[in-house]
Amino acid sequence: MSERVPQFQPLDERHRGTGEAAQQRLVQRAAEAIAPARWRRDSALQARLMVVLVCLALVSTNAWLVFNDRTQTLQEAAMANMNLARAVAERVEGAVADTEHILNGVVFELERSGTSPQVMERLQPLLATHAQAAAQLDGLFVVDTRGRTLVSSQSAMTPAGEAVDRADLAHHARQPGPEALVTGPLLSQSSGAWVFSVTRRFNDRAGDFAGVVLATMSVKHLRGVLDRFDLGGDGAITLTLSNRILVRRPYREVMIGVETPQAMVRELFTGRVSGSTEARSPMDGVWRIISFDHTRSYPIRVTVASSKDDVLANWRASAIFQTVWVSFLCVILGLAGTWIRLLTQRQDKAEAGLRQARDALAVANARLSRMAQYDGLTGLANRRYLDTRLMQFFRQAQRHQRPMAVVMVDVDEFKKYNDLYGHVQGDECLRRVANALRTAAGRPQDFVARYGGEEMVLLLPETELDGAARVAEAARQAVIDQQIPHEGSALGQVSVSLGVAAWVPAVAETPYEMLQSADAALYQAKRQGRNRVQLDGSSTVQPD
Repeated sequence: MSERVPQFQPLDERHRGTGEAAQQRLVQRAAEAIAPARWRRDSALQARLMVVLVCLALVSTNAWLVFNDRTQTLQEAAMANMNLARAVAERVEGAVADTEHILNGVVFELERSGTSPQVMERLQPLLATHAQAAAQLDGLFVVDTRGRTLVSSQSAMTPAGEAVDRADLAHHARQPGPEALVTGPLLSQSSGAWVFSVTRRFNDRAGDFAGVVLATMSVKHLRGVLDRFDLGGDGAITLTLSNRILVRRPYREVMIGVETPQAMVRELFTGRVSGSTEARSPMDGVWRIISFDHTRSYPIRVTVASSKDDVLANWRASAIFQTVWVSFLCVILGLAGTWIRLLTQRQDKAEAGLRQARDALAVANARLSRMAQYDGLTGLANRRYLDTRLMQFFRQAQRHQRPMAVVMVDVDEFKKYNDLYGHVQGDECLRRVANALRTAAGRPQDFVARYGGEEMVLLLPETELDGAARVAEAARQAVIDQQIPHEGSALGQVSVSLGVAAWVPAVAETPYEMLQSADAALYQAKRQGRNRVQLDGSSTVQPD
């Protein structure tokens, strides 16, 4: 305050009271003049601090969501790769096991009848029949202890065919057991195609080593199996036999028989049956998410590698859009803060600016909250949001002693669907099933969520068992009406099985007991043939 308050010196007591009152009035006026300016400075500082804190909160929340989404995307990709590797390994295991079964039959005949020319002539049509019937076989051969072909599946007159590796003969000569030996790959001498061999020892009537039965399995057949899977432009699936490449997708013939890099084998595969990691491929330099699994009985490894760039493509686009949106909000908040700072000179406009900033923050928080509550694939509520709403509905039903229902839904034969049509079509199938369930749950208070994988849940408050059964049947029929083709299902199209639980909750009960009852009913529906609604207990709603 630039104005100096004058000091009065009254001459007597009558003037003293008058001087002190005047002095107090001057001090009060000065304080009243200073107070608005101080209030404006404090309000401007508080507004700027608020904008900074809000922007930091938005940026931090966005960074956490983006990082968490990236981690989840990579984990899901690794899990999908692992499942695919396991599925391919089981299929290859089955093909080799079928071949070994054929060899066991031939060995039984040889050990029973011997290896005379008459027996070999009689055996040749059987070998030819087996080779033609099994798609994975290139040829079948009976070889004596010196490596000479006694008979083959290709010609009764010219039995000479594959030459058995001396190491394989020596192995079977040392090992008296019936175990098959899988080796390769190699170029077939009879067909000129790439094959790998499965050999089985047979003995003479005295129990001594008499030779081996050899089956050559087609690498081309394995290539056809791998070609059915789509891993994107830079994805790869590799089958290796004793650390040598059998076949790789994308196919390159020059890579057949190449030994996998020792560093990669030592760091990733050695001592582990299965697993996942991220690494740069030594073959083409592409960063990939690599998952692998082994066949249980044979030294064959399946490696599935999807390009990290392909896996993160959707995440990257979403992260950029989300970050731009949050940055835009921060810019808006910054501009609003500047505008508020200017408007603090007038009290009424300053308050309006603060309300604007508050509303913008509420919109941003609501958007971020929704992103954290819903499943990105199906658009349904996610598992975390489901747990919250289940507890709310259950407590409300307990408090008012009203019924509620839980319906567990599972897509029938969904693994077969993924194997037949690929994971991209599997995701589209889940989206269509989710839309059908939303249509069936027509009331505003009904709640539909994704429980996990191909399982979904309907929460139906104020609903008894009969009403829940009708909603479940409507949901089942809505999925049928989608007419999603499924050649791996007996129905010929995608269907769902549903388990229903409904009652008035007792005080001592928990919502998870109702969830478990619905889940038990669901698995009973699947055991009874799928595509049906199973009520808690023993009642079943048969499909039309």
